[in-house]
Order: sequence, then structure tokens, then C-alpha cells
Amino acid sequence: MVPELDEGLPLERIKDFSLEELLGMAIKAEIGARKFYESLAERIDIEALKEKIQWLAGEEGKHEALLRRMYGTMFPGKEVVFPKEHIGPELRPVARELHGVQDIIDLIRWAMKAEEIAAHFYEELEKIVDTEEKKRLMRYLSDMEKGHYYTLRAEYELLLDWEMYGQMMHVGP
Repeated sequence: MVPELDEGLPLERIKDFSLEELLGMAIKAEIGARKFYESLAERIDIEALKEKIQWLAGEEGKHEALLRRMYGTMFPGKEVVFPKEHIGPELRPVARELHGVQDIIDLIRWAMKAEEIAAHFYEELEKIVDTEEKKRLMRYLSDMEKGHYYTLRAEYELLLDWEMYGQMMHVGP
């Protein structure tokens, strides 16, 4: 188990929570993802990958802002409630030193899983929200998380190739 990832509650539990609680969970997850990507970027020496990870951090910040605005319109004057529970994996900032490509590969694998579950979470929220505008926002967020997944997957596959290439370079004749 990677300390940067808390598995959380299964997605089937979504019906156990109010929309206000679910939005709080979504905002908390976006904050966690942004902090995770910021901390990961600080530990990566590969400039092209670092820039992609910083971009993802910025995207998660935009999602947080969108969800906070939605929360504000749905629950005017209320502070955002962050339930201690969360649906699906929750990324935490990277708290360890990375020792080479293999560590980065592991973290990107977890991030891919979290993005996949986030996309599904927003698909489920889309079924719960009551207006077409809110449904469109949830669809948009779901699609964006899917995009993040594919961005990470492309980097993941490049890193796997690079790791394999690097190992081949050390084999020698």
C-alpha cells in the first residue's frame, strides 16, 4: 500500500451521502489531487514530465474552483463541509524521496487509478444533481478526469519504455 493513497469507501456507498456531502468530498479530492501533483512535480527531474504534472495540478485547482462555485449556489452562505469519509482513492502529497523511474511509475499508476475513479464519481454525481446545468458540469468534470487519466497513461507508457531502455543499456555485450 502506497502511503500517498487512501483507498476510501467503495463507489456503491455514494447513495449513503447527501449532495452537499458528496460535493464536499469532490472538493476535498480536487484539493488532494492538486497537492499530490504539486508535490510530485517538485520531485521529478525530467523536465517534460514535470511540466505535464504541474499542468495537472493547475487543472485540479480549476476543478476545485468550479465545485466551490457550484456549492456556493446550491448552499448559499454555508461553509464547505468536508466529510471525513471519501469515495474511492484519495491522493495525498508525496511524502518520500523518489529513487528513479520505478518510483515515478508507481505513483503515476496510483494517480491513473484515482483519475479513473474520479471520472466515475462525477458520472454518478451527474445522476444525482437536479438541473441540466449541474449535469453538464458533472459530465465536463468526468470528461476532464478521463483526459487526465489518458495524459498520465501516455506518460506511464513512455516511462515504462524508458525504464526498459535504461535497463537494456546496462546489460552490455
